[in-house]
Amino acid sequence: MNKSDTPEAKAYIEKMPEDEKEKYSFVSAKTGEGIWELKEKIASLAPKGNEKRLIADLLKPGDMVILVVPIDSAAPKGRLILPQQQVIRDILEAFAVSVVIRETEVASTIKALGQKPRLVVTDSQAFKTVSEQTPPDIQLTSFSILFARYKGNLKQLVEGVKTLDTLKDGDTVLISEGCTHHRQCDDIGTVKLPRWIKNHTKKELNFEFTSGGHFPSDLSKYSLIIHCGACMLNEKEMQYRLSQARESGIPMTNYGTAIAYMHGILKRTLEPFTDITI
Repeated sequence: MNKSDTPEAKAYIEKMPEDEKEKYSFVSAKTGEGIWELKEKIASLAPKGNEKRLIADLLKPGDMVILVVPIDSAAPKGRLILPQQQVIRDILEAFAVSVVIRETEVASTIKALGQKPRLVVTDSQAFKTVSEQTPPDIQLTSFSILFARYKGNLKQLVEGVKTLDTLKDGDTVLISEGCTHHRQCDDIGTVKLPRWIKNHTKKELNFEFTSGGHFPSDLSKYSLIIHCGACMLNEKEMQYRLSQARESGIPMTNYGTAIAYMHGILKRTLEPFTDITI
């Protein structure tokens, strides 16, 4: 019951039987009364045991995970980006151990550890370097791929990446980012991805770019959509974009899946997920 600060509400509540009062939360947006208690009650109703996890369901207590975080011109000063933070938190909740390093330290770190890491998770841009340093008996994936699985779209993105091999001269590829940021001279979305795609396809392609909340309502002119990891978009928005692509018959993939595919290591990066095959 809201507006519990008003004289009318107070008089009404005063007359209620005690057992009836227990059925309600009395709140006031004006004074803040009861808001915290209401939030706690809502949180207590959340389903337990079946919630989706970023990485914790792949781990057991004591497992060690190496997280590869390049520090380049595009890295924010003095902090980790959101997907890195969230993966670290999920590892902690699994009672596992995260070791955060740069891409130049993978081989030496694996050698120095007292146990074989359960998994190596890297920024997709460093896939080639990290893959070369990670022994084949250690599983490897990326933050982008973990987020695609978390938001329920990895199967569609893996299927869509195969379109890279069928693109023709003159085709248009849409590269879409869920957030806005200051673009660096070697930006992954506008510079690195187009370069990798051209090298892979050997075709003369057109590229268009969107960022933030903008996503075209008409996708008919695109032959392929490559989306970022969508860490800044909620699941509902990402599912909406995926459904738009499906309904328009336009293949869609994401940064991590596309980069792994073009480097010839996609199968390896999907090994941690038993329900995904290529």
